[in-house]
Amino acid sequence: MDEHDFSSKIDSITPSPAQLRALTHPIRLRLLGLLRIDGPQTASDLARRTGLNTGSTSYHLRMLAKNGFIEKDQDRSKGRKLFWKSSNTATVTDTPHQDDPEAQTKMDAMYGFQQMVAAEYSRQMLAATSQWQTLAPEWQDASTLSDFPIRVTAQEAKEIVHRIASILLDELHKHPLQNAGESPETKPDDDTQAFTIQLLAFPLHAALSGGLQDDEDDEGE
Repeated sequence: MDEHDFSSKIDSITPSPAQLRALTHPIRLRLLGLLRIDGPQTASDLARRTGLNTGSTSYHLRMLAKNGFIEKDQDRSKGRKLFWKSSNTATVTDTPHQDDPEAQTKMDAMYGFQQMVAAEYSRQMLAATSQWQTLAPEWQDASTLSDFPIRVTAQEAKEIVHRIASILLDELHKHPLQNAGESPETKPDDDTQAFTIQLLAFPLHAALSGGLQDDEDDEGE
């Protein structure tokens, strides 16, 4: 999530370049997401959900804790059974000013993080679409993959993103993923379930240019 003035509406962390590089790992990014979405869990819980071994999961959880993204849940932890919880709701990145002496270092860290987030969002979308036919009709209707190309200035684009994000943040506060003290195993007593809206915004021509391989050209070689 990029930083705008709406970042004050949410419990977030703005990582340093070193913290951001520590988070730029597919396993850590996914573990943090599971803790933020489903609440406190043990390394064993997360290992079962991700298909990793407990040793690997424990290592990456410790790295997340070392860099301020998660912490021990003292209320749930008993003896050797250690529960972890997220320390914040969202990760916010702040685009550095050009006169910042660490601007390039920050930009490099943000670039690596954005690449990892894009890969994770793509994984989630592919997984969701592969399960679309198994969803109940009302959830099929609620799901969408849509884009809305427009021609705007950079300032206009920023303002539009700000307005959309503000709406989504209001909904986030009205419909939290879990109640305080609620276990990830707790089943809701209504027809709700976790639902995500991914806000992706970028200059279109930069996304459409390059990156594709023409198989037909290869056939004639």
